[in-house]
Amino acid sequence: MKEPKIFIISGSVGAGKDTILRQLKQKRDDLYWAITTTSRKPRSGEIEGQSYYFISPEKFRELINRDAFFEYENVYADKYFGMTRKEINKALQENKNIIWQIDYRGYNTIKDKLGGRIVSIFILPPSLEIAKKRIQKRSRENKAFIEERLELAKKEIEASKNYDYRVINKEDQLDKAVEEILKIIDKEIKN
Repeated sequence: MKEPKIFIISGSVGAGKDTILRQLKQKRDDLYWAITTTSRKPRSGEIEGQSYYFISPEKFRELINRDAFFEYENVYADKYFGMTRKEINKALQENKNIIWQIDYRGYNTIKDKLGGRIVSIFILPPSLEIAKKRIQKRSRENKAFIEERLELAKKEIEASKNYDYRVINKEDQLDKAVEEILKIIDKEIKN
């Protein structure tokens, strides 16, 4: 049997990656959806064990000290995100192709560890101005926080050059972005 592929999906702040991933998940139940652990609070509509595993920053640091993570990052403001070794081992045991949402820093950490099994897809906003509008719409934070997130988006967009595929999530064309990613997944599974 063919070795499963690991589809890394990343995106810049304001690209709409969470919305795209929800759509993909509804369309493809044949894939293993690796679940990230985070120390941030759940957003409206996020479900424990489906969206993320939500734990406290203290618990996250405890797991780091126990070497429980395959990969992790302190992304901003004491908010950690990471993939536990347990979750990756569970995914690999199921022998399914895997979808793994991860940021560009995490991708840089794991790409050498997993090599040719990885297919990387980066989701981009159509412009920084649109990204800023999406950040403002979603955030109740102050202006400084929004500007910080926009600076992060610029770094993420620059890092997208290191990915196998780049998909632009244009305004009012969510379905097109989802279909483009599905075509990439199907193509790569056949190869």
